[in-house]
Amino acid sequence: MKWYKLAVPAAIGISVGAVIGKKVRDEWIIPEVALKRVKEQFKEHGPISGSWILMKKEDFEQDGKIYQTYRGGVSRNIDGETLQYNFVADATNGNILDTAEYK
Repeated sequence: MKWYKLAVPAAIGISVGAVIGKKVRDEWIIPEVALKRVKEQFKEHGPISGSWILMKKEDFEQDGKIYQTYRGGVSRNIDGETLQYNFVADATNGNILDTAEYK
């Protein structure tokens, strides 16, 4: 058996895998990037003192549309009182879809 009979299919497989892998990576942002973008959006309204994000994506429905999202939270100190907020961020761009004060 000649070496090129193995090399050509292997090269095609690697190329197809690389293209598919890039498409999947480009579709979603990693949770840390989503959290950074959420924190930037919260900082527009004042300083924050802590934050967290779940690493698993989940479905979230809003206005009849289903989004892939990350859930997390942000805390801030206002007049010596710590306020905590939960958020739902779009997994494709990190935009905040929903927030609620945690009590």
